[in-house]
Amino acid sequence: EFLPSANIAFDLSEDMIFRVGAARVMSRHNWTEIASTEYFGDLGGGSSTGTRGNPYLKPIIANQFDLSYEWYYAEASMFSATYFSKTISSLRTSNVVTELRSNDRYQDVPVAFNQPVNDLGGTINGIELNLQHDFGGFGIQANYTYTDAKSDQTRDENVPGSGLFEGTSKNMMNLVGYYENDTFGARLMYNYRDDWYQGISPNGAEVWTEGFGQWDASASYDVTEHISLTLEAVNLLDEEIVQYNTDKDRLYSLYKNGRRFVVGARFSF
Repeated sequence: EFLPSANIAFDLSEDMIFRVGAARVMSRHNWTEIASTEYFGDLGGGSSTGTRGNPYLKPIIANQFDLSYEWYYAEASMFSATYFSKTISSLRTSNVVTELRSNDRYQDVPVAFNQPVNDLGGTINGIELNLQHDFGGFGIQANYTYTDAKSDQTRDENVPGSGLFEGTSKNMMNLVGYYENDTFGARLMYNYRDDWYQGISPNGAEVWTEGFGQWDASASYDVTEHISLTLEAVNLLDEEIVQYNTDKDRLYSLYKNGRRFVVGARFSF
């Protein structure tokens, strides 16, 4: 694949920059999706279901374009706004193919295999806003992204995954509050994204992940010129990850990963 890219920056003034970017990019699928392996259930009941990969699955190719404006209005402070657009040539969806497999009594049993296949493309358009403001040691960082993703395939409720974009949420945001001086630094962070389509489960069902927000924190302290101590806390409020099958009343899975705390020390010489 020929994957050219170009980026141009225009200095509008001493503290304002306008950027233009364009590129052709490629993303390969996971190995399990392109491997020629298959799995299926018991063949003793007259029929069965299974999953398998597809070695003929094409990589995802996209032409992307973005415009951004950056304003460095004060020391350690800035505001930026970006418009981005992607045209994707081929998305991944799934279909069900029924083939015969022999059981231990040498009887042919129909197995309905759910497999990934190449689909039509789609478009992604959106905006991203960023703000960083420093109050002299204290500061905030915030960003918000709105994404409008549309598949070229018509949505068919009888075909799992049709007309859907994997991994895209309409709304995502990050918020950070921090304090920093010559020896000590601390950050409190919140990350959120609303519902997104996860993909097809091994049993052929559409899996969605419910909107999820998480609080994290970190701190560091330079004891001496050569010794530093660090502390990290992940998922402070012990949030759960909930996945469902198309409708929120149809629970698919519930993950409770718990809180995680990491204490570290670093010595440099």
